[in-house]
Amino acid sequence: MLKINYIYVLTFKCNLMKNYIFFAIWFWFINTVYSQVLYTENFDNHSVGNLGTDVTGKIPGQWGWYTASKYTQANSFFTIVNETGRGKVLDITAFSHHEGLYAYKPGIDQLIDNRTTGNDVIKFEIDYFTGSIQTNASSLSWIRLIPVGEVEGGLISPPFLCRFEYNKQDGIMACSTEFVSSTTPVQQNTFLPFNTWVKLIVYLDYPNRKVYFEIPSLNKVFVSDFLKNDPSTNIMQDYKPSIISLFLNSSSDTNGPKTVTRNRYDNIKITALNAVPPNIVTLSTNGQLATKFNMYPNPATNVVNITNSENMLVNQVTIYDITGKQLSTQGFNNETQIQLNVENLANGTYMLHLQTSAGAAVKKLVKK
Repeated sequence: MLKINYIYVLTFKCNLMKNYIFFAIWFWFINTVYSQVLYTENFDNHSVGNLGTDVTGKIPGQWGWYTASKYTQANSFFTIVNETGRGKVLDITAFSHHEGLYAYKPGIDQLIDNRTTGNDVIKFEIDYFTGSIQTNASSLSWIRLIPVGEVEGGLISPPFLCRFEYNKQDGIMACSTEFVSSTTPVQQNTFLPFNTWVKLIVYLDYPNRKVYFEIPSLNKVFVSDFLKNDPSTNIMQDYKPSIISLFLNSSSDTNGPKTVTRNRYDNIKITALNAVPPNIVTLSTNGQLATKFNMYPNPATNVVNITNSENMLVNQVTIYDITGKQLSTQGFNNETQIQLNVENLANGTYMLHLQTSAGAAVKKLVKK
């Protein structure tokens, strides 16, 4: 009896191991077929120091990255540095009154061509350090994918498939594409805290002609039409991502002190997928809600009115300042139109988080 039990247990363990191996192989097969990593870059293989030796955008630097400067010519604006807890990262820093800096990686279209047939959703992700607030300068940071056939590094910005645009004056992130129908709004009111690493993700859904922008730390996804009206019958071939472009623009009063504006980047990754993950599609619904709410007056002095034409019920509004600090929360009795008292707020910019019957929405308020 003991031998029989031993043999039974051994057989059971063997069957479990076989099942485990089967599912492991199956999981690997599914991931290989429906999800392919085409490109990764965490800068750990780079040498600490200048990324390139030519800031005219003509000669590649480390690992095929190009650098270009619109105004001051300085290789030291683009450097590989050690970041505590991260290893090496790319640092782009401007030390001047007026600067436009590009770091870009071409040839991505060649990697896209190596994807498995049917993997026509391109996922792009990058870690971005928001840096410090700029109170005395105009400062914008762009993270873009540029399509095949376009050239980066000149004075004229090429069309982009997708763009994350961060304003260092108010901490607002805008998500947009130039290949969009005129009726689709651009997401403009997402606040990101300063001096913080955030992951930014975009899905270019060529089969369904949609683009999804994801900010995982905020649990938000924004969706837009993408190449909606283009007559092309081979949309992926005609509009493949070709260039990863990282751009920093900073401008301040020439009579004042020079501006120091810093961006950092890490963990770039491009993946080809068979479809946009279902949870991303679901989350994108909440991102569209903000466009359905009207808020007036804005700027406001004492009271702001919040309405919508689709009878969505508001049950709570939470106010945050531009540093991400929660200031107050006010409950409502599932009302379609509300009045919010902002008299006690100091003059400045705030983000109103609306909890509604249809999900969460964020609106930008200026108090004067």
